[in-house]
Amino acid sequence: MEWDYVITSPFVSMLRILLILHLFFCATSAWAARPEPAPFNPSQEKVGIMRTSVKIINAVIERKLAEENLTYNTSLNDFLFARRVYVDLTGTIPTYEQLVHFVNDERPSKRTYLVNRLLASEGYVSHTFNYFADLLRIQTKMNGSKFTSEIFTSWLKDSIHQDKPYNRMVYEMVSSSGSMQENPATGYHLRDKDMKLDHVAFMTKIFLAKDIACAQCHDHPSDDWTQKQYYAFASYLGELEIGQGENLGKQKDRKMMFAEKEKIFHHPRFSTAVKGKYGNNEIAQKKIKDFRQEFKKLSEGNTLAVFDDKNSGLPLPEDYQYEDGKAGDKVKPAFIVGKSLGGPKNGPLREQLAYWLAHPKNGWFSLAIANRTWARYLGKGVAEPLHNVEIKKASNPVLLKTLSEVMVALDFDLRAFSWVIVHTKAYNSLASRIQVEEGKPFHFPGPMLRRMSAEQIWDSLVTLMVKDPLRYRQPGPPSLLDVYDGQSALNFIDRKDDGKYRLIDSENGKEVLIDGYDQSVSFSQQRISVSTGKGKKQTKLILARASELPQPAPSGHLLRKFGQSERLFVVGSSSRVGSVPQLMELMNGFPTEVLTSRDSLLFRKVRSAPDPRKQAEVVFLSILNRLPTESEKKLLLDQTGSSEGDLSDLIWALLNTPEFFFIK
Repeated sequence: MEWDYVITSPFVSMLRILLILHLFFCATSAWAARPEPAPFNPSQEKVGIMRTSVKIINAVIERKLAEENLTYNTSLNDFLFARRVYVDLTGTIPTYEQLVHFVNDERPSKRTYLVNRLLASEGYVSHTFNYFADLLRIQTKMNGSKFTSEIFTSWLKDSIHQDKPYNRMVYEMVSSSGSMQENPATGYHLRDKDMKLDHVAFMTKIFLAKDIACAQCHDHPSDDWTQKQYYAFASYLGELEIGQGENLGKQKDRKMMFAEKEKIFHHPRFSTAVKGKYGNNEIAQKKIKDFRQEFKKLSEGNTLAVFDDKNSGLPLPEDYQYEDGKAGDKVKPAFIVGKSLGGPKNGPLREQLAYWLAHPKNGWFSLAIANRTWARYLGKGVAEPLHNVEIKKASNPVLLKTLSEVMVALDFDLRAFSWVIVHTKAYNSLASRIQVEEGKPFHFPGPMLRRMSAEQIWDSLVTLMVKDPLRYRQPGPPSLLDVYDGQSALNFIDRKDDGKYRLIDSENGKEVLIDGYDQSVSFSQQRISVSTGKGKKQTKLILARASELPQPAPSGHLLRKFGQSERLFVVGSSSRVGSVPQLMELMNGFPTEVLTSRDSLLFRKVRSAPDPRKQAEVVFLSILNRLPTESEKKLLLDQTGSSEGDLSDLIWALLNTPEFFFIK
């Protein structure tokens, strides 16, 4: 077993002294119209930590490059930088207007200004949600339940929007109890209902970068983990139960909260609000009666909930065969790596686990998220595989530890940590177009050449097709926490989880789609008809960001064709490998059909250019986010004219080039 990896570096201590202020924003449970956000603007103390961290990371990488007789790759020009940072931070290529504005900006600090603006954007929230939806295997339809995960996904989006520290977010998920209506974070546990042992294995892969799954059934064949160690760690979740949590209704604080809410539901104004909407008739009376019954079930814990039962546990399995225990024995809880870091010794076991797991001195926790985030932006982790890190096999152990220390020093602020990475020299260098064999080191003279994820490809195509890709969003059903008066109680009744897919217009907060049926004429501009195959009827396709679509997208959707995860596994869940269906989608699928049509958003931009040469530039800047080279200009002049048919061919050609799908 490797040594206890605990962050105790003087570097962290020095930086933590500087860090005084934290960034918190007001949460909201549903996507609503918001003004253009101000750029990411952390405190001066945090900026000092961020800038110092960039210098230290650069120094660590440069030392290793010098040892290996290597140098950084060529620095990025403005076009490449803009494309990379837009795709990495917001999940989509920049628009023509965004790119031109940035390139023409003459401020020396324009790159930092752009990064600050993108980190504060709704695109950052959308893209970061996609990452965590994949990592946490979020599915819209809850496993083994009639409920959907919309309340949980809304909570996750709000947590990202608030810039909630990552360790706090994890603590809230792991320690959560109650129903999703009263505590949305319980969606994390509900995802793995009736899968307690697998839940433990997923947890260690994600939060500790340790793959102990094999030890669930027997001692690990190639590592030091034993089956008893697995059950000892799993014992922290041994009391976890998902079902009818009647004992929740006996908790004093919870009873007080429900007593306050109950006053609202029995207030005459509530009855008046219901009757005002449904009329003073039997429908209104039934609504009031049904809701009060459901509220009573919720308050008493007689609904699907997460809770702890001290009579539960995880005894060793009946087929246990080792001499260090007997089948049916209960194992004393023990952490799988490291040691206890204090915390609530007499509290529920899950709270003890959550405290230890997300503690700043739990070095494996900070290492796991720091290494994963580095891999998001550089294409490869300092240590691989990401779910099972061995420090001694890291390409640069000093860099790995430095990144972990920076994560702790920034108090797990993922926006600030992303800022640090995208300001490093490695990130600002051209991608390395080499094949690194498994187990071979990579020293980051630049990022690895990466293909965009399915979500990045889809969102980039939507950006090319519509003016405001984030206008239509999926709201989370209001939770019990949102009920504070008669009207909000009425909204709670109307929008309780009914399993239907909804979209709202973020400009006015109105519903525009319920389960595929348009609620307003304006929304039809972002729905297109797509043939499902020869002789089959056409279906409607919604042009909204991937984060606002069902999770995962339906089978046959472009997202799935390009490798979106089915959300069943952590390892190998998504794919960036090419395929014949992808090729066919690019050659004659709906993206090229829409974008090459004469009334497309792209064509309208092209028509505004004064001559064929400028029109071709608009196409290049919009799709590949660069100007055509001299040889390409010559080819265009030789092969194309000024007709719209020629421009359609150019659009088709650029969409089908590998360059569109890769981050250079």
